[in-house]
Amino acid sequence: MFFFTIWSETLLYLCFSFLAGAFILRWIPTNSKPTIKISTSLQLFTVFSIALLSFIPLIQLIIHVAGMEGIGSAVESILLTFRIGNAWLFTFIICIVTAFYITIFGNDHRQIFIIGELFLLFLLTIGIAWSSHAGSIEGVYGIAIHTMHVLAVSVWSGILLIVGWFSSNSSNWLAFLRWFHPTAIGCFLLIIVSGILLMNVTTAGADYTDTFLVSYGQSLLLKHLFIIPLILYALINGFWMKQRIKKDPTYNPKPWVRVEFFIITIIFIITGALNEQSPPMNLETLIEHGGYAPLLNMFYNGSLEGSKVALIATDSGLFFAVIALICLIGSLYIYRMKKNATLSFLVSVIFVVLAYFAIIQSIVIS
Repeated sequence: MFFFTIWSETLLYLCFSFLAGAFILRWIPTNSKPTIKISTSLQLFTVFSIALLSFIPLIQLIIHVAGMEGIGSAVESILLTFRIGNAWLFTFIICIVTAFYITIFGNDHRQIFIIGELFLLFLLTIGIAWSSHAGSIEGVYGIAIHTMHVLAVSVWSGILLIVGWFSSNSSNWLAFLRWFHPTAIGCFLLIIVSGILLMNVTTAGADYTDTFLVSYGQSLLLKHLFIIPLILYALINGFWMKQRIKKDPTYNPKPWVRVEFFIITIIFIITGALNEQSPPMNLETLIEHGGYAPLLNMFYNGSLEGSKVALIATDSGLFFAVIALICLIGSLYIYRMKKNATLSFLVSVIFVVLAYFAIIQSIVIS
């Protein structure tokens, strides 16, 4: 059930990205984007998928409560009295409204109707944030920062998703980059700010390095490591792609857009895992009841005793760090040499693996 829920969370984030990208690109003039065609039926399917996928985390809770109250009473109790149930009911209602709205106004390109779509997407995001760790811990404040985080990620990744897979050509790409590049920078800054605020909520009372001892911290570390190649591909698709297309108007930028989106998708998968793990609000208690992270057990050579982590320079750690840096530079070199984007993506994943090893080989637990 754990892995099933992670994949459902990933698909949920992808659905949000798809809607955000589709709605925003409908707002953009035709001469400032590639040729894009998205059917109303696909948008409706995505909306109903959000309703279904957001319900999956409730299934395990319903099964547990049903053992004591019966299935009917369990569903009623969870939907009406549990925060996660209230959040899903809200999400489901907004999904129904959004589906009707798309059916009626989905082909109308007047800005007032597109603003309505974006507002409904905002409400859907609130529904998801309502049931998040931050929402459970900090209430309205937690919901607000989680909503900001999800919206910023959805806008950035959603536009990449649509232009990467639903554009029939790469015409108007320079005009597209003129508005998308600053939009992506703004989204990234919002992600950083909201991400730090979310970390302060979910890891309150624990130093960042100390969280490496538990699964939540391990997932958080991997998520942050994948942000490094994400920044690299954002630079490639922003700054350097403009120069390349100016020199060669026939160059196809879509493979590199897809690579950037694939990195974001991996981050979505890790975020799905984070949502299913206990945040280290009380690290020592979490270790006592759940033990140390299985991933740490696999790759850490020292003694797993204690709850404090320090980073020190070690020969093996420095070795992995140097090789990781070479891989990161190699990803850029592959682009500069006009090689396959898939190869660059694989090298970036290797960078993350080696960077992870470098950090794990450099920690001391006390």
